[in-house]
Amino acid sequence: MHEMNEYASEINNAIVQKTILLIDDDEDEHEIFSSALKNVSTEFIFLSAVSCEDGLQILSTANPDYIFIDVNMPRINGMTCLQEIKKISRISHVPVYMYSTGMNARDGQKALHLGAVDYIIKPSSISGLSQLLKTILG
Repeated sequence: MHEMNEYASEINNAIVQKTILLIDDDEDEHEIFSSALKNVSTEFIFLSAVSCEDGLQILSTANPDYIFIDVNMPRINGMTCLQEIKKISRISHVPVYMYSTGMNARDGQKALHLGAVDYIIKPSSISGLSQLLKTILG
């Protein structure tokens, strides 16, 4: 019985890692996002995709806790990608944030209507992004 209590204690003390998926065609953004995320905590698992197609491939096996999608991507844009992700019932509950250098209010409202939790203008600095991620991810 003592062993069970130790095991239960270890489980309760274990750090639960959260997984974040970024879908953005700009590979520099992946490095910036990863750096900002590390400033928040090293306990996150960071997955990244350079296109909606790559993101959907990752989502065929991964179960992220948060998804960030760039709005302006070639081939399949962020809004269409959001729609495709929301069709996957296994992850339809996952908060999705539209993430862009610029988005007008109409596009923001469209993103919310399609199921995004929020739309975010990309901060101009890693520290600004770190602060934003800290607010979102807790």
